[in-house]
Amino acid sequence: MSTQKDLFLTVFTPTYNRRHTLHRVYESICKQTLQKVNDKYIFEWIIVDDGSSDGTKELVEKWQKESKFPIRYFYQENKGKPFASVKGIEEAKGELFLFADSDDEFLPETFETFYNIWEGFNDEEKAKCGEIGVLCKDQFGRRIGCDYPIEHQLIPSIEAVFGWRDIGLGETWAVIKTENLKKAFKIPDEAKHLKFIPESFFWSRIVFEIQPFSYFINKVLRVYYK
Repeated sequence: MSTQKDLFLTVFTPTYNRRHTLHRVYESICKQTLQKVNDKYIFEWIIVDDGSSDGTKELVEKWQKESKFPIRYFYQENKGKPFASVKGIEEAKGELFLFADSDDEFLPETFETFYNIWEGFNDEEKAKCGEIGVLCKDQFGRRIGCDYPIEHQLIPSIEAVFGWRDIGLGETWAVIKTENLKKAFKIPDEAKHLKFIPESFFWSRIVFEIQPFSYFINKVLRVYYK
């Protein structure tokens, strides 16, 4: 069985009654230009179903039978996206973690782009880097937001969070170091009754408590459906 050390990427999709759009993620994975290295899949797809009643389970089971790459499906009673995310992160075996929403699409070169950047880092750079950020476009092909002001270098994540918040980046996307998510993506006891917690709460934990570096490229990889 793959372990976090020998699996490059976990693609994670939380879903709730999105059977009609979930195929975008599946088809995007099937089209990836890089799926294997040394004849082994470099990724897994984890789906956490947050109580769907629209046939999502049956659709995923069909994909599990027909696809050769690993698809891991977990069902939970409806608790909200934060709890689904916690489950996905707990189960993740990839060194890096990619949130792919249940109505997302991403370009065929996505895995290859992230893999080449990550494997181009030395050990010290891998230890520092907490995310690799890319850009998005909408379903009509229009770019969302502006370019990153700095690319192709590691910078403290906190500098980007505070220095770039007013420049109009808009919707962006990133692959994130899984070990950082496992440390920071925990729901406080006083919030466990909530179905919605802003994701910025968890990102702030990573930025302030772990203090990683970020690497950005001005390349569009995600299609964000408005």
